[in-house]
Amino acid sequence: MKPDLNQFKAFVFDLDGTLIDSEKYHAEGFSRAVEALSGYRLTEKERREFFEAHTQDFTPVLSARHGLGLNTAEVLAYKRDHVRHNFKTEVFPDALAFIKKWRDKKRMALASNSTRNFVENALREAGISDCFEAVCTADEVVHRKPDPEMYNLTLRNMHLSPADILVFEDSPAGVVAASRADCPVIMVDNGAGRVVEGMTQYTWKELNSF
Repeated sequence: MKPDLNQFKAFVFDLDGTLIDSEKYHAEGFSRAVEALSGYRLTEKERREFFEAHTQDFTPVLSARHGLGLNTAEVLAYKRDHVRHNFKTEVFPDALAFIKKWRDKKRMALASNSTRNFVENALREAGISDCFEAVCTADEVVHRKPDPEMYNLTLRNMHLSPADILVFEDSPAGVVAASRADCPVIMVDNGAGRVVEGMTQYTWKELNSF
């Protein structure tokens, strides 16, 4: 049964992998950082692992796995520099259509594990900065997704209860974060093949038809 989008007061979106096709840039930046600093080249499986983690979390895991002796801060700095010099905002067309369809009907916010500088630049390049009344990034929280802190903060900033909002996420970590904050959540199918047991996924094209 398709979800009833009209019942919610606000929509809250993840950014990377949900609204914009950016994860490939982050994965490439991380891969380049690891190779430059240790000589090790990530496998495709490890690149997929990175999608479900953060640089701060996955670097020590990868380093211990292969005895690389990586410094997490150095990997993060190198990765961010690579992304900054190579990233181009690519909005999923059907996601943009969804936002335009609902922007005058629903309050909208953004909750992203990326840094504020990255998020603001991406939104500006996409031409959708003015669509979101609240933007919560990694810079405003102590714990990123899958911790619920980001969604709890967004709710406080919007003066809404969990039942008032509908969250759109593409990753298991994001789904878990929203669920832990007691927020209804839709998992967006962006073609990456991620799954959460028991959760139906929808493409933006399908969501636009609801």
